[in-house]
Amino acid sequence: MSNVFDNVVLPNKLMPLLGDFDTNHVGYVYGIDFQMATVLTNDKWKARVAGIPHNSFLVATAINPQSPASTNQFDNELVLLRVVGPARLPSDAAMLQTRIEHNQRREVNERYPSGETDGFDPMTQSELQYGGLECRILGTFFLDDDGEIKLGSDVENYFASTRLRVYKPRASALEKIVNHINADRRRTMLADALAAGFKSAPSPIPIGTVRYTSTSRLHRGKDEPKVPVLIQPSDFLARRTAVLGMTRIGKSNTVKTTVASVATAGRRDGIRIGQIIFDLNGEYSNANHQDDGSSIAEVFGDDCVRYRAIDTPGFLDLRTNFYEQPAEALNLISKLLVNDPFRGQTDLQQFLDSGLEEPEPTDLSNHKRWEQRVAVFQAILQEAGYPAPAGFQVKFPANKDVLEAVKNAGGPTPSPAGKGICSLTPKDAVDFFVAVRRLNYELREEQKASNKPPKGFTSSSGNSWVDPMMESYLNVLARENVTGTSIRGYRALVSCKEYHSPKRQGDVVQEVVSHLLAGKIVILDLSAGPVEVRSVLSKRIAQQIFDTSFRIYNAGKTPQNIVIYVEEAHNLIGKKEELTTTWPRIAKEGAKAKIAFVYATQEPSSIHPNILANTENWFVTHLNNDDELKALGKFYDFADFTASLKSAQDVGFARIKTLSSPFVVPVQIDRFTPADLKRQLAEIATTTGTLAR
Repeated sequence: MSNVFDNVVLPNKLMPLLGDFDTNHVGYVYGIDFQMATVLTNDKWKARVAGIPHNSFLVATAINPQSPASTNQFDNELVLLRVVGPARLPSDAAMLQTRIEHNQRREVNERYPSGETDGFDPMTQSELQYGGLECRILGTFFLDDDGEIKLGSDVENYFASTRLRVYKPRASALEKIVNHINADRRRTMLADALAAGFKSAPSPIPIGTVRYTSTSRLHRGKDEPKVPVLIQPSDFLARRTAVLGMTRIGKSNTVKTTVASVATAGRRDGIRIGQIIFDLNGEYSNANHQDDGSSIAEVFGDDCVRYRAIDTPGFLDLRTNFYEQPAEALNLISKLLVNDPFRGQTDLQQFLDSGLEEPEPTDLSNHKRWEQRVAVFQAILQEAGYPAPAGFQVKFPANKDVLEAVKNAGGPTPSPAGKGICSLTPKDAVDFFVAVRRLNYELREEQKASNKPPKGFTSSSGNSWVDPMMESYLNVLARENVTGTSIRGYRALVSCKEYHSPKRQGDVVQEVVSHLLAGKIVILDLSAGPVEVRSVLSKRIAQQIFDTSFRIYNAGKTPQNIVIYVEEAHNLIGKKEELTTTWPRIAKEGAKAKIAFVYATQEPSSIHPNILANTENWFVTHLNNDDELKALGKFYDFADFTASLKSAQDVGFARIKTLSSPFVVPVQIDRFTPADLKRQLAEIATTTGTLAR
């Protein structure tokens, strides 16, 4: 519907928010306080504006739209309302009695409607058409000192003798209301954008269209224009965003749209924004029918990197190379074997609890002992059946006495690999260290017999070359304890082989972070492969992102924007989770270092309340549980939507509250459409003269 004010300079800037006021007039305010207003309306007026659905927006004003310039200062404002339910009129009891008596008097041939009046005389029918609406006051539109439209979040004053007329905004009038941003917020957005490296505030992105109710026959009918709702990409940078709702109701579509919006905004201004999705169900890394047979990865091409914990074409390996990352490998093995019935065996327990974190290279003695333990650990992997990378060599500090003893006993002879370092193939390393263990025990027995300290092989400093920790490692390798009794040893590790990838080169965690710093979209497909990899590796990656960003921040520099998306977030930042652990710290403190956190869950009540209280952006679809709705109703004006959220199961029907908007807007979110997105990216490339990175 066209707006008569679209192309006219008006004496009162508030008038475009009414739209076509003759048509859009729907009633009068007959009661008001600082929170609520009651409105008298009429069936005919409702029909004229395609109905007044539950939760729809109305505006009330005492301004005469036919002569707005004559408005006095007290009346020069528009009160924004939301319909939350019916309101009783003093005449309701009499009207109810009239309807009952009329139906009681019906003859058999009057069973079905015969016309609009349904048998009432015109005067009675006119009286029956009136009804009341209870409305929540969302705020007041007024002109600030600069003559700009501003929305206050309350009502400053009301008169007992109210003269407020009520209008239902539609078309461009409604578009102006739901997308309004105050001037001070626009200035803040610009400052934040410039600080992030943008040339200007990123252009808003259409997220969907206004939708009040599941039944949308009238207010979204073919004759009613769909009113676009815009989101500001800058709202999501260094902020927290909740995506709440039942499975298959549109959470993943919302996240995909958000990912695309942020990436598009960054590409438009040539800004690197790293985004990472912890994808528990494989919804983002793979094409499906909901995405027109495409996916985020297919749309963004080389700007998107996918990981999986199993070998899959098109995916990088999310697993760890146990030979090259011994500290991470032993940590994971220890977690996987936490319930192993043989873990309590002394040598196995000491081995699993030891840790292989590298000491400072300047601490020469401890560093050498660490290198020796790493070499034995790699031999243990070989004996447990872990395939070694092609051409891999086990390297460790040489000890001349040890080397000579093993050689004289017929064991393998290592090759020199640098000053004081020798190397062996993994298979030879097994034989070498098994021989070292046997010879060391034999030497200790000889020393005991000679009344000498039983040190076994000694280092240049005179200490035992095989210290107690390395002795446990050697016993695990040989599957024997110091008394010669068989133990479970390396066989305990056999069940963990699927968590190891011999093809991986380098630390996957550092690799992921480097992709994010390069401004790429990283998708961790956690739907396939070992379950434990999800929690252990995900936590490591998240911690590294946090540490890297805060290291830059604490150095007085500006960190790069990174957005983290997490599915099934209640498993990571639940009520009982300590706020000092990795995920809650990211959610709570990450914004300082420009880490945005987007969490999706079906259970808002299970999320840590501190995280919920600090969430700036909300996308909420269908929730079927009163406890969840009660938890949600504590925030902003979501309590107005409790009934609708419980009953409406339409896919993509969301209630959205963003940082830039002071109230919740009911929205039908657009489908993630790869074809349209590709066209946008092509246009950006043409405009900016750049191609996809």
